[in-house]
Amino acid sequence: MSSFTKVALWTLSAVIVIAIIAGGIIAFNFSGVKDSIGNALDRSVADEAEMPEEDEELAALANSGSKESEEAKEAFEVSDEKTGDGLPSERQFADSIHHMTHQKVKATQKWGHLEITDERIEQKYETAKKSDYEYREFYMAALEDWMEGDFSNAVQVHNTIWNERDGTIGKARGLMSPEEEMDYKIRHFD
Repeated sequence: MSSFTKVALWTLSAVIVIAIIAGGIIAFNFSGVKDSIGNALDRSVADEAEMPEEDEELAALANSGSKESEEAKEAFEVSDEKTGDGLPSERQFADSIHHMTHQKVKATQKWGHLEITDERIEQKYETAKKSDYEYREFYMAALEDWMEGDFSNAVQVHNTIWNERDGTIGKARGLMSPEEEMDYKIRHFD
């Protein structure tokens, strides 16, 4: 066998192996296996997490919005339309609140990080207060608790916004311990 034939066979073999590996990765990502693994990991996080009780008033605000409509709102759903008053769109605002909750909640995956500071909470509250967001009252109620140092609603706030984004991985399953939160802050903000 000539050296050209050997090189060609080795090259062809390498291409076939790479194609098989790539095909396996693609199949894994588009099958339900990845989501099943993520959900199983979320359940294991739930076993270790302290799950606060749901705030019924906050849930009602998330389900109704602030505007009356002909049909009752069944799900929290925000708009990505620009506001005429220079404020961020409601989606941008909700996403920023969602990113803030990541500092407080246990979840297997978190995309986006925004440090919770007194100034940021106050700024978000003032933005919500000035806005005509559909869920203005939901944001204000959540942020009022945060201004008092009570973050027990963080799981509920996170999951309300997470559900609106059709989340499949990363559902909050409880609050982090103070040690876990400190570790999170060191990894993402220091």
